Amino acid sequence: MDLNYDFEMQSIFPKAVWLVPECKELLDGQGIAHNMKGNYVAAFIDPATAVALWRESSELRSTIIKADWSALPYEGEADAGKAHFLIPKLMEIHAKAASGAYGAEAVRYAVYDLLLFTRKLTMGEILDANGKPTCSDLTRQRMSNARPASKFDANKAVMAMASDPRNHPARETTTVQASPAKPTEAGPGLFGRAARIFGRKTN
Repeated sequence: MDLNYDFEMQSIFPKAVWLVPECKELLDGQGIAHNMKGNYVAAFIDPATAVALWRESSELRSTIIKADWSALPYEGEADAGKAHFLIPKLMEIHAKAASGAYGAEAVRYAVYDLLLFTRKLTMGEILDANGKPTCSDLTRQRMSNARPASKFDANKAVMAMASDPRNHPARETTTVQASPAKPTEAGPGLFGRAARIFGRKTN
């Protein structure tokens, strides 16, 4: 039986952080919105697909991640742990900005550093001492219980994504403000081509 390669768009900063007035003010000031393209990455719906991917080489996972595909399964807004981590961090930046301890440039870099760190967390790039991805308890449990029916097939993954119109991300309406740090460029490859199919840049 083939793996399920359907995906959804996983948020990096969860919606809950915009419910805190100080966090909303801070993020709005940096041009970061919950529904902006830069706040989302693609994630496989079925945790078994993610588990199968983790059984493959680190080079394959790296290629997928560079093409804006998460190595962790989609969890939507179901886990509150990310918001609980982010809100105090954003509140601290907001307080330093309000007190004058941070100037405009320092605020901008602090916010985008946090965004980039959280993006790596969402992508499954941050590993523990055992080489396992740092993730929520919910995701860890779902992956632990998953039993892949077959090996991860990159060609089938790309074909499934390209052929299913339901999986095409909606066209974005929010303008994304550029990050002060230049993102790392992704090399050409199978998933790089898949990203171009869906209109997402890999650099």
